[in-house]
Amino acid sequence: MQATSRYNYYEILELTANAPQHEVTAAYERARSTYSGENPAIYTIFSEQEARELLVLIEEAYQVLGNKILRNIYDQRLLSGNSSLNDLTYSSILEASKQVFPEQKIEKTATSYKKNEAFEKEIAAQDNWDGSFLKKVREYKQLTSQRISEITKINSYYVTAIENMDPENLPAVVFVRGYVVQIAKALGLDDKKVADSYMKNFKSGLGK
Repeated sequence: MQATSRYNYYEILELTANAPQHEVTAAYERARSTYSGENPAIYTIFSEQEARELLVLIEEAYQVLGNKILRNIYDQRLLSGNSSLNDLTYSSILEASKQVFPEQKIEKTATSYKKNEAFEKEIAAQDNWDGSFLKKVREYKQLTSQRISEITKINSYYVTAIENMDPENLPAVVFVRGYVVQIAKALGLDDKKVADSYMKNFKSGLGK
């Protein structure tokens, strides 16, 4: 993919810039199906690494275009013709949204679960966060990975990879931290504390 189209998320999902919102999800599902490892035909065109990189781009495109606020910011930058490639990256768009909507918060989980005071204390005292403990908290709060996906808009494929701390099935580190922050918020946790600890463990694992 040429640098000029690297962050043209409409091209990645094969959409027009004026495509209605409901078409974004359909295009995303179609693209994931096409470039998924479950489609053996893809390897006649791309290497496994190239296919994985394409999936990362598809996820980025959906994270931006599938969110009305992020899409609006992206459209303004893309259509202005004056933005650099860096201005069009997912991390840049996400940062811009925080500045424009500083009070925006992730949807709260609407679930009831039987509280275990001992485990609640363990959660509060936890300083060493990794994927397995995140999964333990999720299951304790009776949330499926699919429900976390619905709340955070993170594909359940990545939610599972976060819990497994599986770098082979995750995008660049900068995106991993963003995903962990959103998952922690959905679980009602201290997102900064969780993300800082998780990323320390995650990066340590990359060096092995």
